[in-house]
Amino acid sequence: MREIFPLKNGKLENYYYLCTQNLMIMSKFVVYLKLQPFVAQWLHHHYGNPVQFQPKSVENSTILQFTQKLPEGRQPDTAADGLTAVRIPDNEKKDPSVYNYLGPKGKEAVVDCIERTFKLMMWSELNDMSDVGCSVLGAIDAWCEMHGINIEYDRTILMRYNRIRNSYVKKGVDLRRRMRNHDKLFNKK
Repeated sequence: MREIFPLKNGKLENYYYLCTQNLMIMSKFVVYLKLQPFVAQWLHHHYGNPVQFQPKSVENSTILQFTQKLPEGRQPDTAADGLTAVRIPDNEKKDPSVYNYLGPKGKEAVVDCIERTFKLMMWSELNDMSDVGCSVLGAIDAWCEMHGINIEYDRTILMRYNRIRNSYVKKGVDLRRRMRNHDKLFNKK
């Protein structure tokens, strides 16, 4: 019998076995979610189309938690303009060929989870904008470009960012970094 991966002492074979044990195979079943266009663009840029979240992610856990059997008399969702297809992960306890329906509240939970992930990433990456050497809108344009978001949403992203920042500032919490470089020679007054 011929070896498929011919390496000494079977090291690659062992490595291959370990890697396959950590993979979660995604099903061909999808759910369709109504998302803000810029969030959908961000998802497609990072997770493909249809969206396929990484194994053991909070998004996949939320999907698995709320998928259920298709109710009697109900037709499966189909693709439509403005909807984003998201793959249902395979699971030995909830076979996607049987559990492939997300009710309206289940969809809201998944959308909320996706929105929270988007906001977390946006906040963590845009929080240093006050010290980048260009206009805030220019920095947001570059950030949108970096994440596959159409530049036409730059002002929407700016408003979202400012709403988050201002909600903290109202309570006396300022999360903005004042200066990145604390070198006395660099920061002369």
